[in-house]
Amino acid sequence: VCWLGMASRSLFPQICIALGFDDVEALLSHARLEYEAGERFLEFRLDYLPIPERGIAAIRKFLANHSDCTLLATCRRRQNHGKFHGSIDEQLRILEAARDAGARAVDVEIESAENCTEHLAKLRSGCLLLISYHNYGGTPPRLDSVLRRMAKIPADGYKVVTTARKPSDSHRVLALARGNPKTPTIVLAMGEIGFATRVLSPAFGGMYTYAAPNSAEGTASGQVCAR
Repeated sequence: VCWLGMASRSLFPQICIALGFDDVEALLSHARLEYEAGERFLEFRLDYLPIPERGIAAIRKFLANHSDCTLLATCRRRQNHGKFHGSIDEQLRILEAARDAGARAVDVEIESAENCTEHLAKLRSGCLLLISYHNYGGTPPRLDSVLRRMAKIPADGYKVVTTARKPSDSHRVLALARGNPKTPTIVLAMGEIGFATRVLSPAFGGMYTYAAPNSAEGTASGQVCAR
């Protein structure tokens, strides 16, 4: 399946609420609060849980009562600025279980994806696959080359997240989405200077943006609540 142009924009609601908690009940509680507030697109950061596998039951339990909600499952490895200490194989098994529990999409960081390309087609067969790139040090001078690297791996969306050190960084991040209209992208710049990208990204062609929950902190620098 190839998603191009405006078709890719309709795959997800415009705002994804990022939920990262170290307790399953807290995760479920905040997910319910966001749902009651009208949000219908939530990211479950399974890597925040001491035992990420326990998040699988949480996905199944939540969707049993909120089947119209879109869930994105992420289990980012510690080596790639996540909290999961397991191997890539273990990461994939958790994401496959999340898919089987009802998650509509999964996020795999490029560092893992490049080392398991032969397994990603199977993972993608039952859900949408997002490939993500994160740069916590700044914004690389050649963002197009970053996207070309990512696009070598078939996926339904490519998330490029950098850190804005100056206003022009934010402009270049937004320009990446506008300049690649046939590639489904999610583009954001972290930090205070990059705040504008979180608001403007969809207007520049990004599939959606991220926000923090209303009653807790987000999972990235510069994330604010949807309201």
